[in-house]
Amino acid sequence: MRPAVSVIIPTYNRDALLGRAIESVLNQSFDDFEVLIIDGAQSNSTRELVHSYGDGRVRYIPQRGKGIANARNLGVLKARGEFIAFLDDDDRWRENKLERQLELFKELPKEYGLIYTAFTYYYLERNKVLGIKHPKAAGSVYKHMLKDNITGTSTIMVKRECFRRAGLFRESFPTCEDWDMWLRMSKICRFGAIDEPLVDYSIHSGQFSFAKYLAGRYRMIEEHGDIRHDPRVLSYHLLQIGILKLFGGDRSGAAEILRAFRLNPTMRGNIVDTIGSILDVRTKIYILKFIGRL
Repeated sequence: MRPAVSVIIPTYNRDALLGRAIESVLNQSFDDFEVLIIDGAQSNSTRELVHSYGDGRVRYIPQRGKGIANARNLGVLKARGEFIAFLDDDDRWRENKLERQLELFKELPKEYGLIYTAFTYYYLERNKVLGIKHPKAAGSVYKHMLKDNITGTSTIMVKRECFRRAGLFRESFPTCEDWDMWLRMSKICRFGAIDEPLVDYSIHSGQFSFAKYLAGRYRMIEEHGDIRHDPRVLSYHLLQIGILKLFGGDRSGAAEILRAFRLNPTMRGNIVDTIGSILDVRTKIYILKFIGRL
């Protein structure tokens, strides 16, 4: 019998955190699910950890270390549920996460294919919540997604059929492959949102590569004509990139900011979004990471 929800957890040699993630799924108030552990390291210890739960809903799937996009794609292809939910191995869910999303899917019209939720930024080393990321929009969110990744992948539940229309994660992206995926998804379906933090997104040392993030951000510009060819949207991206570069000690950020203002001298259409981005807890965390404070 097929489960209602397939939960996909990519992992790579992080057994302690993985156990925490798996347990947050097994403790859900809704229990008609399967859990697919996609192990890029093909580690014996990870295999043993998965089998130690003695729960037939938890499946171990080895992967040949081809990155997180490939791991998620492998999970999507092997998933049997009507809905797919994603959980990174260092994050965890609140116990009513799946139940709340399925209830909302029942209430929403059929054109809604994805539901995301608010989440906390949880600082593992200090066992401390740094802030909450609230949903920015619901319904038709494509214009919002062009500027920012308003979702969090560990919060998302999506109808499996949506991947047939939108395609899979693009494995050539160095980072931002999740943003690219949900931007493409927002073209083919509406998004629902739950303004309650149902996920703890973990912040910890060694987690973030500034250079790889920028490479992914530039790839977003290259791949999406609605970003590249719209002066307002492109100027917003370049302004953000420039500011982050300067905080990271890269003086070339000034050139990106100058280019942004040449494209859109008055920042028309961007002022509110830019202020919101600067004040956003995610930007604060990125900056603290770039300057070595987290």
